[in-house]
Amino acid sequence: MFNGLNFGNGIGVVGKDVTGSQALRLHPTFRADIANGNFRSVANNLNTTNIGVSIPAGQTVAGATLRYSGLFPENFIVANPQFATMEMRNNSDNSTYHSMETQLTMRPKHGITSQATWTWSRGTGVAPPTADGGGTTEVYRDFLNRHADYTVGSFQRTHNFRGYATFELPFGPNRLIGSSTHGPLARVIEGWQLGTIFDVSTGAPLNVGATTTINRTGTPDIVGAFPRKGHVQWGSPFGNFFSQQYSRVTDPACKAVALNLTSFCSNTAIADSSGNIILQNAAPGQLGTLGLNPIYGPGSWNFDANLQKKMRIGESRSLAFRLDTKNIFNHPTPGAPNLNINSGTFGQITTKTGSRALAGQIRLEF
Repeated sequence: MFNGLNFGNGIGVVGKDVTGSQALRLHPTFRADIANGNFRSVANNLNTTNIGVSIPAGQTVAGATLRYSGLFPENFIVANPQFATMEMRNNSDNSTYHSMETQLTMRPKHGITSQATWTWSRGTGVAPPTADGGGTTEVYRDFLNRHADYTVGSFQRTHNFRGYATFELPFGPNRLIGSSTHGPLARVIEGWQLGTIFDVSTGAPLNVGATTTINRTGTPDIVGAFPRKGHVQWGSPFGNFFSQQYSRVTDPACKAVALNLTSFCSNTAIADSSGNIILQNAAPGQLGTLGLNPIYGPGSWNFDANLQKKMRIGESRSLAFRLDTKNIFNHPTPGAPNLNINSGTFGQITTKTGSRALAGQIRLEF
């Protein structure tokens, strides 16, 4: 395939100084991808990188080792090499949503009004719709087996509980506090109303990433006991999503690569506290057995409140006071954990959102 091509200083001409496979293993463009089993990247570099060939004058698309070697047709690697990037577009994006919703409403009674809603749902699909309604099915891991990407959608939230309540505070004439007040004092303390809004939701489905073995980000093989539920544990300086600390170890497949590539194999596996491997990269050309979106991330809850009162100061004028508090308990919402088995600290949470905010206003109405 590479006979006669010059792979550069220190490597030489294929068929004269080295074999084709030796040339690939020695060349810095290919050796790391070969060692890690990312043959999609190897093929892409052969299609777009110029090594040892002459590029025709006026060529605007990146040179290609095989395309201009004179040994193969232009479309040997890809059908349309004149395009730098091509994606499949179709109308196969679909999702199925099932839910059960219950609602409890308390009509005004003793100055209290409330409503609470609980939704239990499940949403699934192939290449589920994104926030922008995307139709480019570039998330497929295998274009010849698109149904393998049937999974719970990114919008899936198993449980959601939300509601509101308003309370008329028991201050003022004929109320629990200040029942005997009158005049200006009574007008100041009566009529205050407290409102609350709350929202509690389970987490979003999360994908565990691994080396690309066919197309796009790969998924790993599960070879040990891997829990599908997590519990956020805050620590210094970061939090962790799993109750036990996992460690990254060298992927077993690195032992099987050529000796001169061992140092370039950066794939890692995940081991439990006893050193037993539970997740490892799938073999080249294989979809990982763990599947897509196998676990759910941290949930969230939020509680807002407001305090308001309107006081008449004349026949046609009134003064309104209002204090709004978002996230009154200053509760942080953890970000998604790092779930790539080949990078960072597996399960580590490095981000969080949410802070208390106060806003007050006084409005004169006339």
